[in-house]
Amino acid sequence: MRYLILLFAFLSPITLLAQDEGTVEYSVITEVKVDLETVMANLPEGMELDSAMVARMAKTFEDMPNRRDTTTMLLHYRGTQALMEMVFSGLSNPIPNVSPFGSFDNTMGVTAFFDYEEQMTITRFPGIGESVPYVVTEEFQNQTLEWVLVDADSTILDHAVKKAEFISDSLGAVAWYAPGIASPAGPNQFFGLPGLLLSIDTVVSHPYSGKVSIVAKSLKEGLEEPITPPIGISVTREEYMKIMRERMETLRERIGEGVQFVP
Repeated sequence: MRYLILLFAFLSPITLLAQDEGTVEYSVITEVKVDLETVMANLPEGMELDSAMVARMAKTFEDMPNRRDTTTMLLHYRGTQALMEMVFSGLSNPIPNVSPFGSFDNTMGVTAFFDYEEQMTITRFPGIGESVPYVVTEEFQNQTLEWVLVDADSTILDHAVKKAEFISDSLGAVAWYAPGIASPAGPNQFFGLPGLLLSIDTVVSHPYSGKVSIVAKSLKEGLEEPITPPIGISVTREEYMKIMRERMETLRERIGEGVQFVP
């Protein structure tokens, strides 16, 4: 009996360590309702649209008043760090390749590295025509949500989970996290709970109205590769937005010259 106790004493930390690192595969369902007035009111600073583009946007919103997309998100976590990978290949209206700017990889989504202890994130954004992506380093800047823990229990993927809620003027969220997995990680800005976040339902009311449901479909313990920040051309978020505005302006001019979309 004494030897069995010693054996379990040695095995227990190993089991806990394995649970504290791994990969979660989430299914992300997004339902968004947009209108032209809201889009125009929230255009990036300095971005202007001509009457022809506004007319095309109005027609698009008229034909597609509601949009529902399902994508997959991978979250690799270990201790106080995580790496989120999201691929947009499943969207119903992916960004097309446009000549003569070279190929734009529609399967290339956003990759974000989180360091919850240092309160910072490094995000890789796709570009148009560049072979090297852009990366933006930012501090959380007090963006951690003030969760309210709720006395409710459930089970997700055979893991005991507890409930948490967040409510503000523009966002409502209901989350379920696993206290048995000691990681504060979660998808996007939803993190900071006393356990890995496995499910969240959100309702957004500003600037666009919509719902996002993120549910863990699988959880694999352990990591095959270390978690490292993405690399690329380092820019600020403002610089990245300026670059994209310039690319879109050039694209608009080329389309006006008769450039055709490549399917």
